[in-house]
Amino acid sequence: MTDHLEIDNLYIGFDLSTQQLKLSVIDDNYKLFFEETVHFDKELSHYGTRNGVVLKGETVTCPTLLWVESLDKLLEKLKTIKFPFHKVRVISGAAQQHGSIYWSHNALSLLSSLDSSRPLVHQLTNAFSILQSPTWQDSSTSEQCSELEKLIGGAEVLVNLTGSKAYERFTGNQISKICKTDPTAFSQTSRISLVSSFLASLFLGHYAPIDISDGSGMNLLNIHTKRWEDKLLDICSDGAGSELKEKLGEPEIDGIKILGNVNEYFVKRYGFNKDCKIIPFTGDNPATIISLSVKPGDVIISLGTSDTVLLYTCKPLATLDSHTLCHPFIPNSYLSMLCRKNGSLTREYIRDIYAKDEDNELWNTFNNILNTTKPMKSKIGFYFLLQEIIPFAKGIFRFDNNKLVEEFEDNPNYNVRAIIESQFLSMKLRINKLLRNDKEKIERLIVVGGASNNDEILKILADVFGTKVWKSQIEGKGGISASMGSAIKARLALLKQEIKSINYYEIEENYSLVANPNLNNTKIYEDMVENYQEMEKLVIE
Repeated sequence: MTDHLEIDNLYIGFDLSTQQLKLSVIDDNYKLFFEETVHFDKELSHYGTRNGVVLKGETVTCPTLLWVESLDKLLEKLKTIKFPFHKVRVISGAAQQHGSIYWSHNALSLLSSLDSSRPLVHQLTNAFSILQSPTWQDSSTSEQCSELEKLIGGAEVLVNLTGSKAYERFTGNQISKICKTDPTAFSQTSRISLVSSFLASLFLGHYAPIDISDGSGMNLLNIHTKRWEDKLLDICSDGAGSELKEKLGEPEIDGIKILGNVNEYFVKRYGFNKDCKIIPFTGDNPATIISLSVKPGDVIISLGTSDTVLLYTCKPLATLDSHTLCHPFIPNSYLSMLCRKNGSLTREYIRDIYAKDEDNELWNTFNNILNTTKPMKSKIGFYFLLQEIIPFAKGIFRFDNNKLVEEFEDNPNYNVRAIIESQFLSMKLRINKLLRNDKEKIERLIVVGGASNNDEILKILADVFGTKVWKSQIEGKGGISASMGSAIKARLALLKQEIKSINYYEIEENYSLVANPNLNNTKIYEDMVENYQEMEKLVIE
C-alpha cells in the first residue's frame, strides 16, 4: 500500500465478479493507491462453490451469503493493515451482469439496524427469500425466453425495446421462472436487486436502485425511455407487472448521483468517514469501459478465452446479434456489445494442430505462418469448438472456392491464417451492421486481453478493418478492470458534486500504436465480407 500520509482523498471501486470480490482504490489524480481481493473457492470454501458457482445441470447459482461474507472478509483484510478508511470520499462498484438477488420482507429492517460488533453475514441470514442467486452462467430458462419473445411479438420487437433478444441468463427470464416454479418465494420477496445494486445496498443500509446500464441486461428495461416496460413486466410475472415493478424499484438514470452516505455500521466497525458517499453500482462490462476512457468512435476488442467487442455509440443500434446497453453515466449514449465463445482456446486448438514444432515454440511457428502467408479470397474457414453465440453454430467448416472441403489440401497450414481472418471478419460484419444507419465511424481499435500481446494477430486485425490498432499500456495490476472503472466513476461523482460538471474525456490516456493496416490486404478483406456472410449462412444450425 502506498504511503497515505500525503494523500487527502481516496475513492473505492469494487468488482463482485464470478470468482472473486476485488477492490481498487485511487487518489484524486486517478492513480492506483491499493488493491485487494477475496477469492471465493479458496477463502470461502465452506460454501462449496467451484469456480465461484454451484452447478446443478443447466441451473447455475451462487449462495447469496457467500457474497455477503466476501465483503466482511475483504474489509477485515483492510482493517488488519490499518487501511485509512477515513480518507475514502466516495464508494462505487461493479458486478457480474445478469445475476439477481431476492430480498425477504425482513431485509430492510435488518439492513437498517446492523450491529457494528458483528459481521454482516451473521446478521443477514434471514434477509433473502431465495438463498441461491441465479448467475450469468445459468441457462435453465429456455422455455421462458421462448414465451417472452412470442408474447411480445418476436425477437426483433424485444431487441428494439430492450437492446437484446431473450437470453436465458437475463433477469426477466429468471424472474419468470421463479414466478412459475416457486410463486411462494416470489410473494416472499420485497425487492429484487442485481448483483451490483445488492452490493450498493449493503453500504447504504437500504435498497439501492438498479442503474440503467446494468438494468439494460434484463430484458425488462426500455432502453429508449430508461424505464421498465410494463408489458414485459406483466409477461415475466404472470400478469403481476405492477407488483414486479414495485419489487424492482425505479431504475436510476444518473450513474454518478449521490445516493446517500455510507451506513453507520461501516463508520463504527471500520472507521469510514460518516460523510463518505455511495453512488450507483453498475455492471462489469460498463465499468471496464470506464477504465479505458473510451470515446465515441472507439471500438474495444477483448481477445481472451472468449472474444468480446464493445462499441460506444450516441444512439441505440440494436441487432439480433448484439446487446445494447445504456451508458452508465453519459446521457444519450450507449454501448453495443458482441460476445463470442470461441476465442483463445479455439485459436490454441488450431495452433496445436498446424504449428507443431520440434522445439515446442508453437506460437513462434504460428506467427511465422501468419507472417509468410497472404489473404486469399478463395479460402474461408469457420472454427467453432464450442457452441457459438454469434453465429449459432458448432463445428469446423472450410470452404475452398465456395465448396465445403475437409481440408485446404494445397496448404493445410492456411488454417492458421483462416481462423484469425474468420474471427475478425465476423466482428467486422456485425460492427458494420451496427453502424449501418449511423454517421459515426470507427476511429480506432483498442485491444485488450491475452492475444493482444501477439503482434502478428494484431496486424491481421488492422488489415481486416483498415484501421490503426492501439493497445492500453495500463493492463494488469491497477489497469483495465471493472473495479478500476468503478473507482474512476466514484472520483467523477465527487467532481460533479464539487464543481457541478465533469469532463470524462480529460482523464489521461495511455495507449500505444501497435499495428497499421496494409491497405492492399484491406481491399481483399473488403471483397471477402459478402462472400463470408454467404458461407456463414451454410454453417448456421
